[in-house]
Amino acid sequence: MSKCIRYVLRASLMAWALSASAAEERSRLYTAPDPSATGGIQGTIIKPARPIVQVLAMPPDEPRFVYEGKITGDNRQGFLFQNLPMAKYDLFVIYENEFYEGLELTFEPDTLTARDREGITQIVNASDPFFNKKVIHRMAGTTGRGNLARCVVTQYRDGPGMVKSDDTRLEAGKGRRTFKLIWLKNVGVGWQVVQKRDLYPLTVDLKLLNPPHHYSGQLSKIRVTSTVKDLGNLDLSKEKK
Repeated sequence: MSKCIRYVLRASLMAWALSASAAEERSRLYTAPDPSATGGIQGTIIKPARPIVQVLAMPPDEPRFVYEGKITGDNRQGFLFQNLPMAKYDLFVIYENEFYEGLELTFEPDTLTARDREGITQIVNASDPFFNKKVIHRMAGTTGRGNLARCVVTQYRDGPGMVKSDDTRLEAGKGRRTFKLIWLKNVGVGWQVVQKRDLYPLTVDLKLLNPPHHYSGQLSKIRVTSTVKDLGNLDLSKEKK
């Protein structure tokens, strides 16, 4: 076997192993559906008119619980969640080159001051040193000692390094990216990260490390009871608060 063929095979095997490892890692992130629950959510996103890569649902009062949806339709623009416990849910929709979310970050009016936001940005940037870049898309919370805030963040590594999940070295031209929901608390001397939730860790081409973020109120506070709630056709280009 020639060196060229061996190189191609080796590169293909490495890419497959990395992809399989990432899929397995993500499967461990998500909450198992409740077989006794009969509720769910379904819908079709007509804009953007492109295939969905992943869709997630989480109750805003307990966003540590993250449920993975099934992508439906020949064009992969539909989604379905089944066996969801009764609750309100926010959705997180991921495409190859952008993402949409409707996460409710605070139940009270957002009272964070400019100083709060500066402190939160500093502590988020200092956390997770494996990821050398952080982009805070949204933050909200309550100012004052003992109070809380949440952030929606893209974190990525755009240089050489080892993928944390299995110590596989990143290929040339690839980077490691994750979307995170981060909780912070004001401990008096400043803000401190108290909890983080990975939503979709992935190894991607460098050009996809920082995809555009969009907030959509249509993806927020969806009440699920004992049946599958049909959201119909969603046009996320038309924002609804």
